[in-house]
Amino acid sequence: MNFETSSHSKRWLFTPEELASVREERHQRVAQALAKVQGEAQAQQPEAPQSNGQPAKKGKKLRPPSLADEAVLLKYYKGRVQEMCRAFGFPAKVQAAAITFLARFYLRHSPLEHDVKNIMLACLYLAGKVEEAYIGAEEMCKRLQQQEETLLNLEPQVLQGLGFDLITYSPHSALAGFFMDLRAMKEAQHDSSSAALQDITEQQIGDAKKAARAAADALMLTDAPLLFPPGQLALAAMRSGFNKVKANFTGVLAEIARKAGAASAAQAPREDICGTLKAAISSIDAFGAEGSQAVSAEEARKVDRRVKACQGLIAKATVDKPVKQQQTQVQSELNGASTTEPPSKRLKLDDI
Repeated sequence: MNFETSSHSKRWLFTPEELASVREERHQRVAQALAKVQGEAQAQQPEAPQSNGQPAKKGKKLRPPSLADEAVLLKYYKGRVQEMCRAFGFPAKVQAAAITFLARFYLRHSPLEHDVKNIMLACLYLAGKVEEAYIGAEEMCKRLQQQEETLLNLEPQVLQGLGFDLITYSPHSALAGFFMDLRAMKEAQHDSSSAALQDITEQQIGDAKKAARAAADALMLTDAPLLFPPGQLALAAMRSGFNKVKANFTGVLAEIARKAGAASAAQAPREDICGTLKAAISSIDAFGAEGSQAVSAEEARKVDRRVKACQGLIAKATVDKPVKQQQTQVQSELNGASTTEPPSKRLKLDDI
């Protein structure tokens, strides 16, 4: 299967407008459900005593975290995924798959429905299985000091939240391919089209590759993987790497465009392909700068407190319902028939 015909390309790439619309619709749905819960809770409270003939002030209503707040929390946990992958010695493709799963899951679901920390672990576990770097749930939970049962119970929820679309294409894989092509083109001394590459040294290539991998990691912390194909992300990371070592990327891009044009069924002119790639890379650059700015634990903690306050209100509303059928009402309104994991079974990672 190639990227163009994959579920990744067909169902998980968006325009900026489409991505904003998906998130706004989901956020409004959750906000309305939370408002309904608060309204019902307030209606059941006894009327507050009056002071000086004036009605007592009502309690301040909770508002769900904004989309910007959610982005902060997700970015923080994407960074945690990268840290854990390094600790487990997982290859880059596992890290990329886990982060992609996490981003996709929270397009359909809210942090108010499913704790991000728990879902992050389930995404990492699933990514290891999908990308053939499997680590057993028992071993993983033992090393992280978490509950195996919770992890295994979350896996089906994550699968359902992803629509069972487990195919992901990583910019890291494309990046490795581009550097292999670069070395092959450099070795083609007889090919005059590669002359522009001969001034680039092996030391520069090695240093640029290392910097490009770091740039790809930064891009994975942003929305770029939901907006651009992995090949374009890889080229943006590659250019960043070449800029870091002060090597000329123009000739490299021209050669990549020439090769792409030769492989294209439409035989597109190299200039057209090169222009398209340059435009995409320029658009991606802003995401690279965003991804390189780390989210502190304190920033994430502030958002997490708001999330847990809303989760607590929803949990109390379901517990206070006298009829079991009513206990699922809030979650049904939040997201079909999905249910959150009970607090007693949540993973207890170190607090952010």
